[in-house]
Amino acid sequence: MFSRATGNACVASPQRHPLVVAISLAAGSLLLAGCLGGGGGGSSDGPSDRAKLTLANGEILGRATDDTLIWHGVPYAQPPVDELRWRAPQPPQDWTGTLDARERGPECVQAETTTQWQRTSRMVGEEDCLTVDIYRPNRRNFQDESLPVYVWIHGGSNNFGTAKQYDGSTLANHSDVVVVVVQYRLGPLGWFFHPEVQTGGADPLSDSGNFGTLDTVRALEWIRGNIAEFGGDPDNVTITGESAGGHNVLNLMVSPEASGLFHRAMSQSGSMNTRSPTAARNSANSHVEWLIRLLEDRKTPDTPITADQARQMREEMEAAGTLGEYLRAAEGRDLYQAVFNYSSLSAYGAVEDGAVIPTGGWIPSFTSGDFNNVPLILGANEYEQKSFMPLYGAAVKGALPSIPSPPDKTWLDLLDVAFEGTQTLDEVLPTQQDKDTYDITGYHGGRAWRAKYVDQLARLISQHQPATYTYDFRWGTQSGPAPFNFIYGAGHAADISFFFGTGEGLFELPFTEQNEPGRVALQRTMMNYLADFARDGDPNGSQSEEQPTWNAWTPAADQDKIMVFDATNTEADVGMSAEELTLAQVNTAWVDALTAAGLTPTEAGTLRSLFGQSGSYSTP
Repeated sequence: MFSRATGNACVASPQRHPLVVAISLAAGSLLLAGCLGGGGGGSSDGPSDRAKLTLANGEILGRATDDTLIWHGVPYAQPPVDELRWRAPQPPQDWTGTLDARERGPECVQAETTTQWQRTSRMVGEEDCLTVDIYRPNRRNFQDESLPVYVWIHGGSNNFGTAKQYDGSTLANHSDVVVVVVQYRLGPLGWFFHPEVQTGGADPLSDSGNFGTLDTVRALEWIRGNIAEFGGDPDNVTITGESAGGHNVLNLMVSPEASGLFHRAMSQSGSMNTRSPTAARNSANSHVEWLIRLLEDRKTPDTPITADQARQMREEMEAAGTLGEYLRAAEGRDLYQAVFNYSSLSAYGAVEDGAVIPTGGWIPSFTSGDFNNVPLILGANEYEQKSFMPLYGAAVKGALPSIPSPPDKTWLDLLDVAFEGTQTLDEVLPTQQDKDTYDITGYHGGRAWRAKYVDQLARLISQHQPATYTYDFRWGTQSGPAPFNFIYGAGHAADISFFFGTGEGLFELPFTEQNEPGRVALQRTMMNYLADFARDGDPNGSQSEEQPTWNAWTPAADQDKIMVFDATNTEADVGMSAEELTLAQVNTAWVDALTAAGLTPTEAGTLRSLFGQSGSYSTP
């Protein structure tokens, strides 16, 4: 981690990284290119010289563009390797020399995901990955400033994602903030609840299984102690995240470990349930058995062991007290590979351990008012589920026998329609019933997402925090180009390019010359609201004074409570709505619409189970 001393040859310019999102992530963005020219240090105050700083742990050298100072891969914790694997993160150690922060650090261990959100069999990343990227405006005497701090926690089902996907330059300069992008442990390295790697109560935090959650806490502790050196205000920190990142924001709101470390919060399309200790332990047992199968099958590939044999080996090692050593000796990538080979990578919700995450998860805390009570924005996208629906083509095909669509076509073929143009929408969905089924499922699946993760939470939280604001992002349907507007529209992760003010939109598909005036106006509007919110917890202020007032959530019927973000091709289309959603209402409307489209009750139920939401936040 600390071997990147200055004086090495300038690293190659980073290439554009794919948008990787799956079951919950976040849209990609343009990465920065080029190297920092010349040296740093000295007494001059040229734009490049300002990127050299002295922190508590040592000196770092970042990159400079004409308008932005950037530091990549700055460690906020010790590498979680060897004896620190499955332990609460520890503060970083001092380094000697100058840490080269001009290049992006490695992503955390994960399965590679394509631009179309499909897994490959390739495992990437390193366990030594607990770093932050920092962006701020490039100007003189910046260390005397005290700018709001905007912390971004990436999405990706808590099993993939990286800081490499995000460029905070535009956001930092437009909103005059310090942007911090956090990486954290993922998958079975980030959330693993098993007694064989626990301390038996000697270290309750390490026993929690919530290592990825604790990484974000440690990052906030690092920010509190170091961000002033970057011209940021440690007493004005806004935590934000999308999808699994939004889940992690909500985890921080209820975690006693995060108390006092942030002052505002925003959850964009927050999702996923927290898990009971029983469910987390069962999941960990499965992980162990998949790992045993992977390692044993490598020894004797011609005679692979069975699942029962793997279970027996796990139980024998547990009885002998050797399983912990076995797990720590495994390669980090193998822990991921094992899941990929013998199961599927599911979302990793935080564990309700009672120390890091309260027993029962979010709802008891938000109901009682016993949480880190700060101004909050909750939001969702109109067609959240459409970003995932094509990936479920085979499952949906077999579940809808009454729809006479072409026998050789499934929703998976919509990827060819959207990305390659080798097929047409009418070839894949030739009948009106085909199209109606897809659109009804996408719309009500998105409404169910909002009902659970925006409206339900806002009703609870607003009783204790009057500065609770909500939004419904709808851009992409009326202004997105065909066939994107039908296949994806305002799908999951579509709002990220608007709050960040950069990138090329969901899957890098929808931004065109024709819709540029309206979408740029919407980007500026959304960034203005966010800039004011980050400054004082109210999205209405100097940046947004020419925009519609964003009212706080109210339980009162027929009163404005949610901001709608949309745009025509020529202008932003923004305003308040009094609409309030409940899961019961959404599910009733969903069934009625699918029935009217000619689906059977079984078919309608299957689509709801695949793309809907349960009423429970906790897995028993």
